[in-house]
Amino acid sequence: MKLALLLAAVIAVVLAFGTARAVEDPPEPHLQLVEVEQMTPYLESSLLAATSQTQSRIVRQSGGTFSSQAYALFDNHNGDGSRATFPLEVDEADTYGISAVFARGPGYGIVQVAIDGRPVGAPFDGYAAAAGQAPAVALGTVALAEGKHMLSMTVTGRNAAATDWLAGLDLLVLDSEAAAQPTPTAVATTEVGGTVPPTLSLTLGAPARFENFQPGVEREYTASTTANVISSAGDAALTTSEPGHLQNGSFTLPQSLRVRVEPASWSGPVSNARVTLTFMQKIGETDALRTGAYTKTLTFTLSTTRP
Repeated sequence: MKLALLLAAVIAVVLAFGTARAVEDPPEPHLQLVEVEQMTPYLESSLLAATSQTQSRIVRQSGGTFSSQAYALFDNHNGDGSRATFPLEVDEADTYGISAVFARGPGYGIVQVAIDGRPVGAPFDGYAAAAGQAPAVALGTVALAEGKHMLSMTVTGRNAAATDWLAGLDLLVLDSEAAAQPTPTAVATTEVGGTVPPTLSLTLGAPARFENFQPGVEREYTASTTANVISSAGDAALTTSEPGHLQNGSFTLPQSLRVRVEPASWSGPVSNARVTLTFMQKIGETDALRTGAYTKTLTFTLSTTRP
């Protein structure tokens, strides 16, 4: 019984230690070196130059300074955007920092590398006064699934000093530890806000003035002014007191004053809404008019049912 308990305790400790290590251990790095010249190209450029009729081709070119003493030469002599494409078998799915070792020389053009049709890195200018191997060039970070992919290089142009449109690729390096890491960030939230106080504001313009009333002449006179409305309420309405009749001392015009408000209501908040106030006064040909000014004080009210 004691032996069984001791074995159970040992197993529990081992399992706990193994679980902790599984959580704490960093991801397994992946490194893959791809000798491009050892891959059989899927495609060769079949475009012919207009002058030389020379067909571009891909060949394995020997070179003592290159990895495996050779590199893949794109024997291209055309400025036609020719492309060489190779199969790329990725051993492990991961996010890789990708670098490439190119060939360079007097007759080499500008090359754009792509994986699965997506450009990787900046175009590489292969021109150099002397032929040889270029230093490794970082092409950036790419996430790649395990399995088959397509690696291509396209001659997109050439240096003004270059004499031809060749391209050469020796080695492609996939290194998960060279992949760019996301920049650490800290995130926090805060609330920003403000409060609108209940507001109903009404400002009237200059007093409205009719033209001089002409006794014995039937006519309707108009005058107008403006109002400015500010409302934070859910609705608002502008109304006026009973217009009544204009008065000159003890004398009153027979016909009543009329008022038109445009607009007179709002279904939501407004700021600096312009309102036109129009006053209309009809004078009949037999209306007796007393010398002097006829006036009436009106009260305008801005109100709401949904403050």
